[in-house]
Amino acid sequence: MVNWSDPDEIARDSDVFHKLVFALFGVYIWELFVTCGFEWSLLTKRRQFRVPLVLFFLCRYCMLLSFIGLIISTSATKEINCKALYTFNSWTGNMSILCASTSLMLRTFALWERRLSVVIPLGLLCVAHWALLYRTMFIVVSQWDPVLKACVVIQTNPSMLNTTFFFTMGFDFIILIITAIALLARHSARTGLWKLLFQDGLVYFIVSFSTNCIPAVLNVLNLNSESLPISEFQRRFTRSWRQ
Repeated sequence: MVNWSDPDEIARDSDVFHKLVFALFGVYIWELFVTCGFEWSLLTKRRQFRVPLVLFFLCRYCMLLSFIGLIISTSATKEINCKALYTFNSWTGNMSILCASTSLMLRTFALWERRLSVVIPLGLLCVAHWALLYRTMFIVVSQWDPVLKACVVIQTNPSMLNTTFFFTMGFDFIILIITAIALLARHSARTGLWKLLFQDGLVYFIVSFSTNCIPAVLNVLNLNSESLPISEFQRRFTRSWRQ
């Protein structure tokens, strides 16, 4: 049986987290590079800029900033303002999640032609989602440890983080179901639109739900001090990846 409180095990988990951050940072930079044609099409005015794209770009670049903040927090060897850095990481990470979910909701509004019976319930859930995740941006407190020469989390709220995990997963699931109903009601199962939105959305949810089970379980178990940042990072990366 693994002793998750053993200092050697915590050190190994910390090393895994550091390597995971750098590996996924490389993947994300590659993703930005291969899809930069979208930004270029806007700059050259081949594509018209629309207001919902603000959410798209916030998600896209808040995740990049979150990566940079995480790398700084895991690589610093001299004293830094850990509290401010962790708040910055939480803000950018949660903003990427919020913008991704809100973009998916706006797509659903369009499918339902802004019907109030859909807009009002989803709008209320979206407001609750924003309020919940904004609250969790400020619950992780960290300070510099001169002995370890690293930022150490000294205060957090695992129950609040668990709530954000499952609320976000539930919110996305509700959006998926409502989207599927709208598409099925149009009897357009053979059209490209149906395949693009329904099948891609279904695949996204299955992948997202499966991968988010891992950080959710890690967060619930609260195995050691490293399980929190690993689970939180996995959640942010998975949620924003769909953008």
